[in-house]
Amino acid sequence: MIKRPGHILILAFGLTACAGPPARGQTTTANPGRGISPNIYEIAPEQIMQAQEAASFIEVSGTARVSVPTDMAQVSFAMETRGSTAEEAATSNAAAMERVLQALRGGALPGLELATFGYSLQPQYATDPARVRTIVAYAANNNVGATITDVDAVGRLIDLAIRAGANQVASITFSASDTEPARAEALAEAVNNARAQAQVMARALGYSLGAPLEIRGGAQRPGPRPMAFAELSARAMQAAPTPIEAGDQTVDANVTIRFALGSALTGR
Repeated sequence: MIKRPGHILILAFGLTACAGPPARGQTTTANPGRGISPNIYEIAPEQIMQAQEAASFIEVSGTARVSVPTDMAQVSFAMETRGSTAEEAATSNAAAMERVLQALRGGALPGLELATFGYSLQPQYATDPARVRTIVAYAANNNVGATITDVDAVGRLIDLAIRAGANQVASITFSASDTEPARAEALAEAVNNARAQAQVMARALGYSLGAPLEIRGGAQRPGPRPMAFAELSARAMQAAPTPIEAGDQTVDANVTIRFALGSALTGR
């Protein structure tokens, strides 16, 4: 049992040995043969208790991970065409991309959104034995991103695009449209995990667990989950329907909590 004193008196003495000699023309009133009166300060019990509580605490960390089913998918396609002139390459690319877009729009894909991006048109060079570079062709590259709200339809989306002429699949990402409930759940689990650890530690020390004094940390907002980069040829896509597994997103939470030690347990 820790006894808390009611009042503490602090005696502060001024030492003449630490003071410099009196200035010229001044005299000291202190009697070197007599003691110096102390200054007495009183500390309130509340301040003593606060100091003791601040020095008696347990700090623990808790973690948690919650999985969230993905319900959105985005697939980026690329269409590359070549021509002997820049106009030929660009015209061919525009026609091929239009066929892809029409195929996707007509596929009855749930929540479909399309956006083109990243267009480029570049000359292709060849070097002769004399190391002279000449333009031999032009390559046009156009990209389209397709977003759908049914992750089970991603394979069908890819098949539609490839069969319409798309010759590259640049990326596939999955995401959950609402991760806030999972973040709240992960935070609560992390806090409960930290509290359970602190209770075991406090009991082992012979004390109950007091109130939380400080908490730090939080839960992440996960970004889209990408699949490994894939460049798929039209020949491979014609062979069979494309199997795609969406998987889950994960929300991680991490907290650090400082708990005060409570009262001493009886019988310890």
